[in-house]
Amino acid sequence: MNSQGRPSAPAGGETAAPQTFTGNRALMIEEPLLFEIGQTDNCGVDLPEAPQVKDRLGGLKRKATAGLPALSEPEAMRHYVRLSQKNYAIDSGLYPLGSCTMKHNPRLN
Repeated sequence: MNSQGRPSAPAGGETAAPQTFTGNRALMIEEPLLFEIGQTDNCGVDLPEAPQVKDRLGGLKRKATAGLPALSEPEAMRHYVRLSQKNYAIDSGLYPLGSCTMKHNPRLN
């Protein structure tokens, strides 16, 4: 019997992964958050000025903008399509359902 075992680290030592142009590693594409993509200073919808009404909020009125990201519709769609492609689906590859391993075995159960 082998008492030494398999080494858990390569013998050559630690080497840093090569830096890529985009910063991605192989097929693990890093998708930024919507807040990192969009700018908060512009808005995707042009709304008319709100009519002047009596303030019923007291001191709870918002003093700053909401800070929501402003993206165009194609930018938002591209973002969510890229996120959906990270999910594994039956149509995207082999989807093992486990039919051969999930059978009832009366001798064991």
